Amino acid sequence: MKAALAMMTTDKKPKLAMEECKIGSEKIKIYGVAKGSGMIHPNMATTLAYIFTDANLSNEILNKLLKKNIETTFNSISCDSDMSTNDMVTIFSTGLVKHSRVKNINEKKIQGFDKALNNVLLNLAKRVVSDGEGATKFITLFIKNCKTVDDAKKIGFSIANSPLVKTAIAGEDPNWGRIIMAIGKAGADINLKKLSIKFGNHTIIQNGKLVENYNESEVANYMKNENLDIFVDIFTGSKNYTVYTMDLTNEYIKINSDYRS
Repeated sequence: MKAALAMMTTDKKPKLAMEECKIGSEKIKIYGVAKGSGMIHPNMATTLAYIFTDANLSNEILNKLLKKNIETTFNSISCDSDMSTNDMVTIFSTGLVKHSRVKNINEKKIQGFDKALNNVLLNLAKRVVSDGEGATKFITLFIKNCKTVDDAKKIGFSIANSPLVKTAIAGEDPNWGRIIMAIGKAGADINLKKLSIKFGNHTIIQNGKLVENYNESEVANYMKNENLDIFVDIFTGSKNYTVYTMDLTNEYIKINSDYRS
């Protein structure tokens, strides 16, 4: 806790996560601490994260597992689309638990550790977004059925980083037109005739058209939640990607107009 508190800058909350798993028959622990609240995209930006485990794993194994899991965790978040020169996520092993030797990351006995590490990284990454500067909403963007993962990422981050989308969400406005705008400007392949957009359980666009029973007051009520899920189905392939972001509020402007480094 002291380490997490010591790293805070504009963070309002310390960020910690822990998971347990097994390698063979031996119990393993993974702990993590992080800092980050703004200037988070792309590629972690101003994030610092430190992961510790008592597993007896080589630097090569740890490095490969960390790189593998960063892509869908710390590299899948954005607070304000800006970045700085400083970022780091690193992992340390004490080697205290004497489990059977792991030679490569594809071994079955390392699968539990792999999943637990992903859980720790994703937990910390989500905490960075939820504690984003001035954030009042935590937004998960599920981009589905794209031609490539790269297309899904382009669409996800185009939505996540759009000031018009982020301010609409801050104002609890179900402005689906801004979502379509952000999809269009992403430059990815889309199938407009099959495009589907949902806010939570509320289908808004289906087969490229506004659904006949669209009830804006119901969707506006959904927008009052702190945690929002937006589903975008592109129908050009089978690749998916999930992006995590926050809204853009007056408090964000206040923090960054007053802040001096």
